[in-house]
Order: sequence, then structure tokens, then C-alpha cells
Amino acid sequence: MISLVWFKRDLRIDDHGPLADAARHGAVLPVYIIEPDYWQQPDTSVRQWLFIEQSLQLLNQQLTALGQSLLVLKGPATQVLRQLCQEFPITQVLSHEETGNLWTFQRDLAVKQLLKELAIPWLQYQQHAVFRALKNRDLWAEQADTYLSGTLYPKPTALPFLCHSRQPLQPFRPHRALDLIPCSSAQTAFVLPDTLQSFFNYRAKDYSRHISLPDKAQHSSSRLSPYLAYGQLSLRALQQQTLRQIKQQAALSFGLSSFYSRLRWHCHFIQKLESDPLIETEALHPGYARLRKQDFNSDWFWAWSNGYTGYPLIDACMRSLLATGWLHFRARAMLVAFACYHLWLDWRPVALHLAQCFVDYEPGIHYPQIQMQAGTTGINPNRMYNPVLQSQQKDPQGHFIRRWCSELRLLPDSWLHQPWLMPLSLQRQYGCLLGTDYPMPVVDLQQAMRLAKQRITECKQQQDSEWWREQKHQVVQRHASRKRPSRPGVKSASSAGQLSLDLNE
Repeated sequence: MISLVWFKRDLRIDDHGPLADAARHGAVLPVYIIEPDYWQQPDTSVRQWLFIEQSLQLLNQQLTALGQSLLVLKGPATQVLRQLCQEFPITQVLSHEETGNLWTFQRDLAVKQLLKELAIPWLQYQQHAVFRALKNRDLWAEQADTYLSGTLYPKPTALPFLCHSRQPLQPFRPHRALDLIPCSSAQTAFVLPDTLQSFFNYRAKDYSRHISLPDKAQHSSSRLSPYLAYGQLSLRALQQQTLRQIKQQAALSFGLSSFYSRLRWHCHFIQKLESDPLIETEALHPGYARLRKQDFNSDWFWAWSNGYTGYPLIDACMRSLLATGWLHFRARAMLVAFACYHLWLDWRPVALHLAQCFVDYEPGIHYPQIQMQAGTTGINPNRMYNPVLQSQQKDPQGHFIRRWCSELRLLPDSWLHQPWLMPLSLQRQYGCLLGTDYPMPVVDLQQAMRLAKQRITECKQQQDSEWWREQKHQVVQRHASRKRPSRPGVKSASSAGQLSLDLNE
């Protein structure tokens, strides 16, 4: 038998069901397909591809050491798979299930039809605790626990040689306007072992205290998000390793328990997109379908997406994200809330801009989280973060703000968080003229918050209350978490609506 193993967002050989089972039955043809049409989608970016490219290099080294290198081919998946099935006597195709964007959903339907025509079985494996055709969440937690605590797949010891590695004839580079901005300090695929080891050895100690502090989160957060997003790291293996470390590392147990409680919500959010792929484009609660669509201000969107809103912490967070491709969860939530409430921007272009920015873009977490922060789920409270209070509480000495908003670096702490209140004489003294060196606020904070609350109230009042409640009930049945007992010795999570996800931390 020759099994074609199609790698997608699972770029590893450890705990890899398709690879392990294929290796047990005969020869394996490991394939990764670069799909140019995918890289033209508005939620993709060069910085995502560069991380994947590095991951493919490492994966190829691992597979080559086992005996058969990775085939990296470029073109539509249906075309590439058809050609490989003509060239090799493929008896089955194996891959992990993918919960991606709508484009990958449609592509998988096309691949399914192709393999059906070729009479070649396509075996798809769970990669996460995400279940297809799930009708409601009543038993999801128990099913998830069973999967996540299950036995890991063994790493193959050898693969029979079939053919030499194949790379695209020319280096592939997607072209996206955003990536004219260099990603100066993005994590690379090559440092996963060091990142994992340092977190379990000492960085987890301050995880709980620092994950919401912009100047310290970069060090104390796990920073494992891109490795989970592209499958270099098995979530199941990471969760089991975390439990072992909690028992072995008493000094780090509090931070690791907090990490574990957040990590367990990873699959909860991906399950939302798996159950309803239209979450990418449609409001989860249909009552919010037209909310914000009529009032999109392109000037405000530019100011927000480039870090020139006049609110220092908002601008510092966006500029940091543009430069590094990463941001801690509280800052991500605050950016979305500010855009969707204070600026009253439609969540869809907000979601696409952030998706392109994130190296660790995971559609199954990204879109449900965007909708939760934008207030379109119907089951989560509206969180209108006050960027001034967040700035004063999370970056009181302004270390993070001064690093990313250099025009504010000479301002004392007393003026840094609200520079627009400075008299003109002090603006001149500190070399920061408002409206010239740094923008005035694009909106008045209190007025914008009042207007947002008013619009949301009017949206609800304009629709039948019984219909509204029924739609909310359907969202709860299909997507809301259910209470469950916490694992002994592990800090429990309160509710999905109040959790940050370690995938973003």
C-alpha cells in the first residue's frame, strides 16, 4: 500500500494520527500543497507564510531522517492530488480534519468529490477536541476530555523511500500590501524547543500576573500560539505535558494551572467555527446582522489599523502588532472593542486586518473571539474597554507606550495616558504638538461609548423580543459552554466569556 499523507495545519511527526497509521500499513508519500488561491484570501499574509515555510523545512528534515522526504507542490489541491494519484498507485489519502476559513471549507468539498471520483478513500483524523456534525454542546466537555487525555500516536521509526523531495520550481511569495511593513521580531518555527523549555522551566512563574500587562506579557506568556496554530505542536500533547509539569514543578504550579485552564478553551472556540463556518462572515446572532454596516468610517479605520487614533495604548498595541505579528490577549480584545464600539466599525474588516497581522492566525479562534468582543454573539456581555483606564492600569509607567509611540517618549507619566489634555506650552516643552507630532483623539471617548450603547439598545428594540430570545437560545444550544467539574489540583475556568486564550498568549 502507498498512503498519501496530506499535511495541512499539522506540520509535525509527533502525535500525528494520519502519519502514524499510514506508516503502519506500508509506504508513505508525505505531501504539502502550496495553494496560490488561498494566499490571495483577505485573511492571509506573508508573515503567516514565512512561518509555515520554516515549519516545512523542519518537517522535511524530520521526514528525511525517517527515510522519505516531504513533497512540497504548488497548485490547486484537486489538481495536485489528481496528478499524484496518476503518478503513484495511491491506495488511500490521509489527513487531519481542518477547521479553517470558508475558502478551505469549499476546497475540502472539492477534494472530497475528486477522491470519490477516483475511488480513493480519504481518511480524516481529529487533530483537536473538535467534533464534526455536532448538534449541541450538552456532552461536548466530556467528549473533549476523553480525546485530550487519550493516548498519543507514536512517532514512526522509519519510512520506506519512494521518491526524492520536490520543491516548487520557484520560491513562493504571496503578495499582500500589509507586508510592506516588516515583521521585525516575529517568532520563528525553529525555536519551538527553546520556547517550550523556557516556559516550563521558569517563564510560567509569572504567567498569571503578567499576561495582561503589555510590557511583560511578551516574556511571561507561553508564546506557543504559532506552533499550535500550524500544528508544529500537538495541543493534546501540550495539555498532558502541562499536567505533568504542574505536579513536578511546585514553584510554577500556580502559573501552570492558570495556563492549563486557559489552554482548555482552545478547542471550545474552534468547535464554534466547525459547527457554523459562516461565523467568518455572518453575525452569530442574526439580530445583529446589519449592526454597524451603514456607518463605516474609512478614515477612522485607517487611523485604527495604523496606530494613529490619538489614544496612546491603542496606538502602541497596533504598532507593536504591525511590527512583530504578536499581541497578548487583553490587547487584542481591547483593539477589537475600541474599533467596534468607540469607532463603530463593522467587525468584518476589523477581523480581516487583524488576521493578516497575526503570525498565529487560527480561524477557529479568531472569528468567534472577534464576534465575542464585537458584541454580536447575543450571549456575551458588551465589553467596552476604556483605553485610558486600561493604559493607566496596565502600563502605568508607560514603558510599552514609549517603546512603540516614540513621539510620546518625553512626556511625563502624568500626561502620557491623556496627552490631549496638555496645555500648548507643555506640548512645546516636551516636543509633542498634538495634531502635528501625535494625533488628537479621533473620537471623544465618553460620547462614543454612550452612542454605542444607544445604538445597541435601539437594535434590540427594533426587533421582536420573542424572536430575539429564540435566536439567543439557539446560539446557546449550539455554541455555549456547559458547566463541568474541574480537574483536581487545577485552577478552574469560570466561563467562556471571561477567558483569554493561551493560543494568543
